[in-house]
Amino acid sequence: MADLPPRPRRVVFDHDGAPDDLLSLLLLTRYGHVDLRGVAVTPADCLPGPALSVTRKILDLTGRDVPTAVGTLPGRNPFPLEWRIDALRADALPVLNRKDPDIGPADALPAHERLAVWLARTPAPVTVLATGPLTNLAWCLEHHPGLESRIEEVVFMGGALDVAGNVLRPDHDGSAEWNVFWDPDAVRRVFDSAVPVTMFPLDVTDRVPVTMDLARAFGRAYGDPVGDLAGSLLALTFGTLETTGLAYCCWDSLTTSYLAEPGICAFETVHCDVITRGVSQGRVLRRAGGRAVRCAVTVDAGRFYRHLLDTLAPDGRPPTGR
Repeated sequence: MADLPPRPRRVVFDHDGAPDDLLSLLLLTRYGHVDLRGVAVTPADCLPGPALSVTRKILDLTGRDVPTAVGTLPGRNPFPLEWRIDALRADALPVLNRKDPDIGPADALPAHERLAVWLARTPAPVTVLATGPLTNLAWCLEHHPGLESRIEEVVFMGGALDVAGNVLRPDHDGSAEWNVFWDPDAVRRVFDSAVPVTMFPLDVTDRVPVTMDLARAFGRAYGDPVGDLAGSLLALTFGTLETTGLAYCCWDSLTTSYLAEPGICAFETVHCDVITRGVSQGRVLRRAGGRAVRCAVTVDAGRFYRHLLDTLAPDGRPPTGR
């Protein structure tokens, strides 16, 4: 049975400035059925100033007039500084600096307060797409609980259910994924709410690594600014395995693709809990009687790669391998 066309959605995007987050923003600007109501930057896996700047340049490049805001709330467990500088590199990419961007001044309100305003003012419930930590959303739910009714769905990249996590620290057991580990209490607050949650854990997102074939496919469509930017963002990820021991995967862009092609992944309802303290803090685990979460469990990797190319570089050829 063929997939139905994607349904229209109002979306607020909360990201933390890494290359795959920025690739996700690029996807959102290409989805004609998505009404992008606001973009928040969480200062987690990024330097917030460059991350906000590159966000605004991407919106300008794609002709999207979307309000933006940068976050100020800290996480308990900071990302390594050497990971956070990718937004600085992305902000300097030539394709984003061919002219001065046509953008106004930054929003004076911090992202957590601006997110509350966006949710309160939307004419109908919105999807909150979070490819970084849930800190801003958790603040909104804690301080403005009435906003729950304004949220249709939370789509979250985070967690590691039946696979190892990617937090490699001597004071941790390695069971957590970084978006949860940065602020475990935020995930607990969202789990304590009634908002529907669809989660993309490492169990599926690790199955779509950034490959040389994928990056080179964008090269074969070189000359279009959107495709050139997508390929450049992918190129920024090379060397991650060699320097961190962790492969760079399309964690966030796979999560974002759900808004356009939900059939790329298969889902099941998982009852979850999150550990907020101790050597396992940030671990999301299955627990009978826990929070019901719609969780991606399998992925058609080939279909996902084709989706990236079809959306961002339609003249490119599909990658030939994993």
